[in-house]
This record gives sequence, C-alpha cells and structure tokens, in this order.
Amino acid sequence: MTSNTTYKPGMEGTPDKFGDYAVLSVPEADRKSFLSITATTAAWIINLGSIFGGGSLATGMSFNQVVWASIIGMLILVGYGVFQAFIGARYGVSTTMLARHCFGRQGTKLFGSIIIIISIGWYAWQLTFFGLTINEIFPDVWWAHPRVAAVWGSVLMIITAMMGYRGLATLSYVALPLVMILSIIGLNRAVVETGSWAALSETAISGQPIPFFTAVTIVVGNASVGAILIPDISRYGKSMVAGGMAAMTGAALGGLFSLLAGAAMVSATSVPGIGTLANIPAAMAALGLGIWAFFILVFAQWTTNDNNLYTASLGSSNIVNIPKRWHVLIIGIIGTILASIGVANFFVPFLIFLGTYMPLFAGVLIADYWIINRLIEKKEYRFGPGTVYSQWNIIAFITVIASGFISSKIGFGIAAVNSILIAAALYVFLSQVAKAFKIPFCLGESIEGESGF
Repeated sequence: MTSNTTYKPGMEGTPDKFGDYAVLSVPEADRKSFLSITATTAAWIINLGSIFGGGSLATGMSFNQVVWASIIGMLILVGYGVFQAFIGARYGVSTTMLARHCFGRQGTKLFGSIIIIISIGWYAWQLTFFGLTINEIFPDVWWAHPRVAAVWGSVLMIITAMMGYRGLATLSYVALPLVMILSIIGLNRAVVETGSWAALSETAISGQPIPFFTAVTIVVGNASVGAILIPDISRYGKSMVAGGMAAMTGAALGGLFSLLAGAAMVSATSVPGIGTLANIPAAMAALGLGIWAFFILVFAQWTTNDNNLYTASLGSSNIVNIPKRWHVLIIGIIGTILASIGVANFFVPFLIFLGTYMPLFAGVLIADYWIINRLIEKKEYRFGPGTVYSQWNIIAFITVIASGFISSKIGFGIAAVNSILIAAALYVFLSQVAKAFKIPFCLGESIEGESGF
C-alpha cells in the first residue's frame, strides 16, 4: 500500500525521539561510507555463530562438501539479501519500517514480534558460545563458568548496543581485522595438521552424516534473519547502490570466511561435538592456536551480539513507544535468561527451521516493493509525518502461511530457494487477483505521526 505524502530522504527536521533513527529515515548528514558499512556488516556475519555453524557442518560432511554447501548457501543469501539491502539504503529506514507498507501498521508489529523472538534466540545462542570460549581460556575459575561468563558478557554487549550504529562500527573496525587474521591462521593450521589442502578436503566425518541440501539450508539458516534485516545496516548508505553493495559485500565475504574457518578447524582435529554443536574452542586448543586466539574470538562474539540486540531493539521500537535503550536492556535480559538454561542443544535444528521458513518473509517483502510497487504500479514507498498505511495486509500473512505449508511439502531442491520463490509468486498472484475482483485485503488505516511512531 502506498501513501499520500512526498518522500524526502532523511525527513530532516523530524526529532529523533527514540534514538538511532529507530522509526525515522537516517538523515543524509549521518549516512556512512562504503567501507564503514562493509566492515560493520562483515563483523556482524563473522562471528562465533557462523564459525560454530561451519564446524557443525564439518562433523557430518567432508571439508570439500562444506566448501560447496557454504558457497551455494551464501549465494542464495546474497541473491535475496541484496534486494532488501537496496530498499533499506534507498529510504534510509529499518526493516520493520519497510514492512509497514507490506504487512500493514499493525501487521508489522506481528512481523516485528517474530523477528524479536528470533533475534533473542540468536542472542542467547551467541551468549552460550561466548561462555564456552571464556571457560576454555580460564577453566578453573568460577567467573569463567560458561553460564556465569554469559551473564557478565551480556552486560558488556548491552552497554555497547545502547550506543547504536556508532558503537557497532567502532567495535567492528577493531574486531574485523583481528578475526580475519585468526581465521587465516586457523585455516593454515588445519592444512598443516592434515598434511595438505587435498587431505583436509577429504577428511572423515566425526558425527552423523548431513545431506548436502540440508547443509545448504543450514548455511542459509545461519544468516537468513540477517539477510532479511540487512536494511538495518544498509540504511546508512549514501546511495541505494553504495549502501546495498557495501552491505552484501561484507555479508558474503564475512559469511564464507567464518563458515570455512570453523569447518577447517573441526575437520582437521575431529574433536567431538557437544550434541549438535561443534566444539570450536576445543578444536582451536587442539590446533595450538594459543590464548590470544580465544580473546579475539570473544571480541568477535561481542560485536555480533551487539548487532542481535540492535536489530531486535529496532523491531521492538516499532511496537512499544519507549526509548530504544530500554528495548536493548529488556531484550538483553531475556536473552541472558535463555542462555542460562541451555538453549545451545537445539542449535542445528534451529538453523534448519530458519533456513526453511524465514526466507518466506523475504519473498513477500521483495515482491511487494520490487514487483508490485516498482514494476506493476510504478510507485515508490513513502515515509514521514502524514504517511498513510493500512493496518493489516491480510494477503501478506495468508501468503506466509500458505507458502510455508507448500514449501514444507516439497521434497526436492533447496528449501530456502523454494520458500522465496513460492512466497514471492503467491503474494503477487493473490494480490493481483484480489485487486482485479475488487476484494479488499488492506484493512484499516494508520497515519504516521511527527515522531515516526
């Protein structure tokens, strides 16, 4: 649904009541460079979750198979993430702001709630990894017990997440080169340990075999939410192309780098996993990487979980009318509680679920802007005071539910690709049929206020 106001980049002059432009377009004066966005996005993707994800794949596949699954999975993520990144950079608004046009004003609150729940889950998982790494460094002290370390680590992450994009970018510039160095050294040690790259590529698995298409789905699931939420970072781009390309360059390079680094270390050492979770700290210890490597890994985890808090708080800022720092605090506390009760045991099943169902939302969001608004109706989105949205777009939710059911019944191909294509096609078809027969599907009306809420 389109609005009756004229879009102005940044909506200059509108007071940023909630902080970090959570419900506003980022002003032109505050847009960032290509390098800044690339580094911030790469640091978002280069994290313990991705390294553990690659390591988990290596327990059930040869390293060579992991390489191909990672490449295909990242190509899928870039393939649909770039469309999201371009929209965010074009308008300078977050994903949940963009969703107001597609899902409706009240519908976006439901969409945002789903994103918040998933982001909290990621935050809890990442805290678990943080605690495991701290415990590997200091195994004999009480404050390094995995669950204790998760608590004080969460406090640090909450503090920097409250600083918004500025805090994320500052940490990213420091963490990114360090983690890249660590990954290169880890890959090199893995090759040395096995004798050659060819030997590493054909290492035997240490766990249950993982089918190739399932592995691709796991790779997509590892960053599927990030690909949908990429406008939260690309919105700081100085142009649509610059912001979009910077965000996806960082995501693609960072994702491949961390997945393969984790897989190489596990393949070379054959360290047993913890349930479905690869034991990356133990693999690093077996390769003799040293205590400095663990500190770099911990720092990388800090930057990643800041992003989880950041995106979750942007989503909740569209639901509850309070300053963003309170969203960060509340979400951080909930995530900390979840980490303390051991959610890591469900890591791989969670990734498979995300890889199958989260692309459905991307399919609908992409189809609404790029196909219906830009291609068919020749219209642009608009934001700012006076913008009119529907309250609910019924077809958007029907599409998500129906395409999810259809995708779950398809026994061939890559689940993530199936989900995106089915959701996009079904959304366009249903909305155009409804318009042709004059069936109302955008219900109610909401007008955006001066503060963006």
